[in-house]
Amino acid sequence: MKFASFDLEIIKEIPEDTDWKEIAPLGISCAAAAVTEYPEIRFWQSPKGLDVNESQVIVRDLQNAYNNGYIPLTWNGTSFDFQVLAQESGLYNECAKLALEHIDMMMIITFTKGWYVGLQSVCDGVGIKGKLKEVKLNDGSILTEMTGARAPELWAKGEYDAVLEYLKDDVTQPLELAHYIEKNKTIKWKSKSGNTQTLYIPKLLTARECFQIPKPDNSWMDNPPQREDFVSWMPGQLPSAKADGLVSN
Repeated sequence: MKFASFDLEIIKEIPEDTDWKEIAPLGISCAAAAVTEYPEIRFWQSPKGLDVNESQVIVRDLQNAYNNGYIPLTWNGTSFDFQVLAQESGLYNECAKLALEHIDMMMIITFTKGWYVGLQSVCDGVGIKGKLKEVKLNDGSILTEMTGARAPELWAKGEYDAVLEYLKDDVTQPLELAHYIEKNKTIKWKSKSGNTQTLYIPKLLTARECFQIPKPDNSWMDNPPQREDFVSWMPGQLPSAKADGLVSN
C-alpha cells in the first residue's frame, strides 16, 4: 500500500487544559506530507499563516494524491488535522471525505482498545525513533524537549526552520510506522502502569472501516473516548457518512 503521511502545525497557541474547539479557528502555519517511495517532503507554509486559498491547495493536493493511489495517513487526523483543514479551507465536504477514506492509526487503536495511545509510545514499542526532541534555533542554540505545543510560539518568533524540521519528523515517523505494521501485523507499547500492550493489526483500516470494529468495554474509564467525537464536525449532508451512520442530520 502507498501512503501520503500528512500533518499540520497551527498558528494559535492552545492554553493548557483547554479544549481547542473552544478557541478555534486555530490557523495553519505549515503542513507537510511524506509520500511512500519519494524521499522529498512536500511542505505548505506561510509566515503569517495559510489563507483560505492556500489551505484549499492542501486539500486539492491531498485529493490528487488519493486519486493517484496514495492513501492519506495520519495519527489522530480524523478528529484534528482534517477538522482544522476544513475550518481553514472552508471545504468541509471534501475534507470529511478525505478523512473517512484515510488511515488514522490512532483511531484504529482507540476503537479497538477503547482508549487513546500516543504516537511516541507506539514508536518506542516497535523501535522507531518517534518525535523529534531537539531543534536548532536561528541563533544557533539547541531547543530541547520540542513538542507540537511549542510550534505556534516558535513560528511567531520566525523560527520557521525549527518548526519545519519538527514537522518533517511528524510525517516521516508515521509513514515508517505504517509500513512496519503492514509487514509485522502487530504493534507494542507500554501503558502508563508500565505493562506491555500488544495489538494485532491484520490490516490498516480507513477511518470509515474503523466504525465496523466491535466496541470494547471501557465502562471502567471516567471519560472514555466517544466514537462520534471523531466525526461530529463532518457535514450532516455528507451522503457516504450518513449511510454508514457516522454523522446525524
